[in-house]
Amino acid sequence: MKKTLFAFLVAITATAAVAGDLVEAVVIRVGDRIVTRSQYLRRLREGYNEIDQTAPAGEAAARKADLKKNLTNELVAELLIKDRADRLGLNVSPDEVKAAVDRVKEQYHISSDEQFEQTLRQSNMSRAEMEARMRDSILSNKVFGRELRSREELTDSELRERYDREKEHYRLPERAHLREIVILRPDNPAQAEQARQRAEQIAQQARSTADFALIAKTSSEAATKEKGGDLGDVTRGELLPELDKAVFNATAGTILGPIEARSAWHIIKVEQRLPSEVPAFESIKDRLRKDVSDETFQRDYKAYIERLRKEAFIQINEANIPAV
Repeated sequence: MKKTLFAFLVAITATAAVAGDLVEAVVIRVGDRIVTRSQYLRRLREGYNEIDQTAPAGEAAARKADLKKNLTNELVAELLIKDRADRLGLNVSPDEVKAAVDRVKEQYHISSDEQFEQTLRQSNMSRAEMEARMRDSILSNKVFGRELRSREELTDSELRERYDREKEHYRLPERAHLREIVILRPDNPAQAEQARQRAEQIAQQARSTADFALIAKTSSEAATKEKGGDLGDVTRGELLPELDKAVFNATAGTILGPIEARSAWHIIKVEQRLPSEVPAFESIKDRLRKDVSDETFQRDYKAYIERLRKEAFIQINEANIPAV
């Protein structure tokens, strides 16, 4: 799973108060919406907790520094989007929130409300807070859907232009389609010698028959035996060094081995050699669309927020930002 449920819950925008609810120091004001010091601090701590749970130890400090550096601008952007939603007359119904919650439950294999409530408690979040954040996320998506270009609007001509300009980025490495028979090496030296001799016999048998897949199914000790030893396509450098060198110096149809490695003997059939090549436009058009649209969205989003900033009343009280 690329993102934990905890990370998802803390990432779907912050809750903002309106100016009439003011009971403490204000950090950010956008129009009549504010972020108080406690709200800012809560968002910061939630972000830190997410980093502690998901980031490699060596990266945690740098990610926390980035979070603290960028948080004010992120919160300003969220308030600007809410304000824009008001101007566009956009809102979110209870049914839309419920459907979004149900999708989250399904995505994270949560089968009951009790399990979901427990997960929320572990994230120090009430259901009301989670639903408020979900509502904000849906509202933001509605604003983006109305005012930012969608990936479906990208034409084949635009994608083709990107393909021609950057097709080397999509180049496939040199590959080989392989089948394997693996004979494991026992720890006992006498048994290991017997296994080596067995590997020699199987390799000789494989060279004298056309049905390598059948021999793999009956003789191999690797999980791939169920697929007739089929390893699929492997790229140069992906295999153990001794196997990689043998495979990428062999021609299609060659049966190699047994090649001795630390824990096994490998008998390999090179079914096909595939050169490094740029795939055809049609075969990667969908990937291009996603790559281009992700970049386009980020560029358009930044420009959109800058435009909203120029049109809005924004006040940031640096003295009230928590020094954490």
